[in-house]
Amino acid sequence: MAGPVFEWLMFVGSWVKLSDDTAARLGAVFGIILTGLLAGSVLTAPVGSAPVVVAPLNPHEEAHLPAEQIPVPEGYPPMASDAAEGASFIHNFGDGHDPTRWYKANMTYPSPHPAWLARHIHFFDDRVELELRRMRVGAKKLAGAEYQRRGLYSFGRVEVVMTPAPGSGTVSALFTHTSEQFGAQHDEIDIEFLGKDLNMVTANYFTDGEPYRYLEIPLPFDASKEVHLYAFDWEPDRIRWYVDGELMHTATHDDHPIPQHPSRIIIQLWSGQEEQFQWHGLPTFEDGTRAAYYCISYLKAGDTGSQCSDTFDPVAANAGRAAN
Repeated sequence: MAGPVFEWLMFVGSWVKLSDDTAARLGAVFGIILTGLLAGSVLTAPVGSAPVVVAPLNPHEEAHLPAEQIPVPEGYPPMASDAAEGASFIHNFGDGHDPTRWYKANMTYPSPHPAWLARHIHFFDDRVELELRRMRVGAKKLAGAEYQRRGLYSFGRVEVVMTPAPGSGTVSALFTHTSEQFGAQHDEIDIEFLGKDLNMVTANYFTDGEPYRYLEIPLPFDASKEVHLYAFDWEPDRIRWYVDGELMHTATHDDHPIPQHPSRIIIQLWSGQEEQFQWHGLPTFEDGTRAAYYCISYLKAGDTGSQCSDTFDPVAANAGRAAN
């Protein structure tokens, strides 16, 4: 992924900088012009419309963001045989990091995503936490976290016990994904939380790069304040999404073709660029916000075995959380 071309682009992005003084003067001029343009756009907007006004970042403040070296991708040790086979698994994150089955992203590349830093993945006795910070990493001004299950996984049930990160602009995700890099078109199945509204979980899927439709599933709780189990069943002709075992939505092949390619299983915490602001909200989240993941399981179609839901009880989990 981070081949010679990407590495060259990263180098150039980190090399071209303005001095603090020059940046401040240019920022002042740019700020006056942009303020005028924004005011004009609001005054001339059609009655009843709600334009998204993006507050310009202060270039002087940007220049003082904490800086990080361009990250070097971690190596790939030999993969465990069960991961290489795409076998069923259950992983309680208190077990720590196993590089033969899991991979910590540590890279940056041209995309709307932030830089991924391995040191933003934090392991505790009962969970892993992903962290999101404002910092300069090459050309990026944000650094999030991505943790991947190694291997490719096909039809079956995926479960996760988690709490997403609070704060407008955050996206906490569990999803399957494959692309041309893995010999297939873009297929993806999503469970995502937007920190701007954590009384809902969002879902979607992509087949050969084409999306199904964006789903907003209401929740009777703030997902960042309570631990719950989210899941989807992936079958050849349908996908079904669940919250704490309750079926929330079903999509079928008649609605949109179902992904057919084996895929990676990934968790992420990120925030995007201006083109994502309308969707995930302005990035006003508290610096260092975190999403917590307690358990992920994958039960291959036709298998029997352990899943996160076998031992997870949302009432007991949240009673214990309140006690602490």
